[in-house]
This record gives sequence, structure tokens and C-alpha cells, in this order.
Amino acid sequence: MAVRKRCIYCGAPVSSSGYCTECRMPDEFLRKAENTSMYHYNLALDKARMRDLSGAIDSLKMSLRYNKKNIQARSLLGLIYYEIGEMVQALNHWVMSVNYQPKDNVSAFYLKEIRADRKTLENANELAKMFNTALDYAADRNFDLAVIQLRKCISLNRHFIKGYLLLGLIENEQGRTGRAKKTISRVLAIDKNNPLAIHFLREMGESEGDIVKDIDAAVEDDFLEDDYYGIEKETSDGKRPARKIEVPERRTAPKNTMTGRYKRINRARMSYIYILVGVVIGIAALYLLVVPVKDKKNNTEISKIEAGYSERLASKNAEVSNLTQENQTLQKTIDEYKKRESEKDKKISGLEESVGKLKEQLEEANLKLPDEKATDTDASKESGSDTKGTNGISDEDVDNMITNE
Repeated sequence: MAVRKRCIYCGAPVSSSGYCTECRMPDEFLRKAENTSMYHYNLALDKARMRDLSGAIDSLKMSLRYNKKNIQARSLLGLIYYEIGEMVQALNHWVMSVNYQPKDNVSAFYLKEIRADRKTLENANELAKMFNTALDYAADRNFDLAVIQLRKCISLNRHFIKGYLLLGLIENEQGRTGRAKKTISRVLAIDKNNPLAIHFLREMGESEGDIVKDIDAAVEDDFLEDDYYGIEKETSDGKRPARKIEVPERRTAPKNTMTGRYKRINRARMSYIYILVGVVIGIAALYLLVVPVKDKKNNTEISKIEAGYSERLASKNAEVSNLTQENQTLQKTIDEYKKRESEKDKKISGLEESVGKLKEQLEEANLKLPDEKATDTDASKESGSDTKGTNGISDEDVDNMITNE
């Protein structure tokens, strides 16, 4: 009976269509990812054999991106971190490796050995504490104390790369460039292509050829443990007298260097600043707690008053608009009456002119206007004719003439 293929991701059976029955991932893609992961693992293995630990770490991280359950890559990554003094990172990867594969896993052997040797764990704990203390001293520019802590770190683990890098920075800051180059070259003996070490050497004026020579000449020796910084060699009585090393007050360095980031801090002045800041924060908190309540009440009263004034103003504006409209309507009516009156005046003046002209014509013709008080019937009776006047012109003809005019 043929063995059914199982998914390399979750372990469930793979269907005939090539997809996992549980996670529904295509088996072809998972196999390709596994092959790519093993490819990067093999590259990392070759780099680790050549002491290119930084390149090996990058390749192993890429390998785990394609397959996080690559037990061999995770175990090797833990070994490299253990080699450069990163105990926490090493334990982290070994524990994850054991969780993915509890049986037949070399990471379980590593964890067992470390748990059996309590001194190793204690040294790793002390190493982390002393390195953090050295960082604090370096930030305060207490370089002598920082160097003592770093020397202790290196004595616990001679492959502690971070300790060498920080020590080289401090020595370069103090003007001991030759010593700093030698210290950072020690990093290249552990990790021949460490990017930070190469960058620091370039900042110190080393050419590419000099860096290559430093990599070739860097060998593991005991010069850093025997030649303590700030302490003279033993005298005839077997003692080491302390020697104070003067730190230059000002030292110019290139703008892009990474060694001039520490500044001197005055603790006494900082304590007064902290007190002042605390008082300011207290006043600000009181202001934020008490003042908003009063402001809220004042804002409520102001909003009520503003609402009342707004209502009154709105009503007054409405009245003004109504009166304005009435005024405009009346003004239009007055203008119409004036126009009509002017038209009537024009008509009356025109009629008066017409009457004057008729009177002048009658006078020129030696005619007499009829009596205005007498009616047309009386005039016809007295004259003994019907509607004709003198010279055959009747009153109707006169009216027609006036109308035509």
C-alpha cells in the first residue's frame, strides 16, 4: 500500500489535487519554499565556516522566512548568537526549535548543557548587567568606569562583539585612535565581515586596503585581557597603580562619524530641572482639573446670554425687514400717484393751450362764444334755429375741433 503524502507545514494528508486537507496550502509551493529555505541554510553554513557570522545571520533569517520550522537553520542561528555573546537570542531560537520538534533535535542538547552549567547562565546575566552599566557610564562620559565594565564583560566572554565595538568607540572619542583600531580589529577576528566594525574603521580614516590587512592580521590573542585600560603594569611590589587618563575637552570629528554621540550630563543641574518640571506638571494638573469646571459654568452662562440676545436681535431684524418692505411698497404707490398726477397735469395744460388757441381763432373771426350758463336747448330756442350758430358753426363742431386739437 502506497504511503500518502503529508503536508510539510501542518502534517495533514495531501489530497490528490495537490492541496493540504487541513491548511489548504498547495503542496508544490510548500516544497519550493522548503528548498529555498535549505538553499539559504547552506549559504549560511558556508559563511559560518569562513567566520562571516554577520552574513550567516542574514542568510539564516532569510531561510527562516521561507520555512520557520527549519530546525537546522534555527539551531545554527542560535549557535552563532551564542558565539558572539548574545545568549538571550540563542536561547530564544533554541527554545522555538524544541517547540517545533521536541524529539531528535540538537537544540534540546544545547539547552540541556546550558541548564546543567549554571555558571554559564550566571555569567550571561552578569554580562548583560555590566554592559548596560557601561552604556550608562559612557552616556555620562565617565569613560574610565565604562571601560572597566567593558573589560569585565570581555573577560567573561572574549567573543562579545558589542563590548569590543563600544570599547573602540570610547577609545576613539578619547583620541586613542590607534588603540581603537586595534580593538575594533578584534571584532573582525571573530566576525570578519561585521558591518559596524568596518564602518567604524572607515570613519577612523582606514582605507579599504588597510581594512583588508586588518582582517587578515586579526588573530585571537590575549592583549585585551592583559593590557588593562587606565592601569599601569605591575610594579616590583606586585601592585597595579591607577593611572588617570586625561580626556580632551573638545575634539573635532567628521560630521558623519558615529563616535561623537555621547554628551556630558550634570546630575545636580538635572535634579533641579526635574524638580522644576514636577512643579510645573503639578500646576498644570491643577489647572486642568479646576479651571475647566469654572470655564464650563462661565461658558454655559455666556451661551444662554448669547442665545437671548440672538433671539432679540432676530426679532428686531424681522421687524426692520417688514417695515422696510412696507416703506418700499408705500414709496412705489406714491411714485405711481405722482406719475399719474403729472400725466393729468400735462393733459390739463395741453387742453388749456388748445382752448386758448380756439379763443384766439374765434376772436380773429369776430365770433362770440356761447354763454356757458345757457344750455344748448335754450340757445337753439332763442336763435330760432336748431344746432347751427352764426356763420353756420354749431356747438358740436366747436367741441369736435377742441377734441381733434
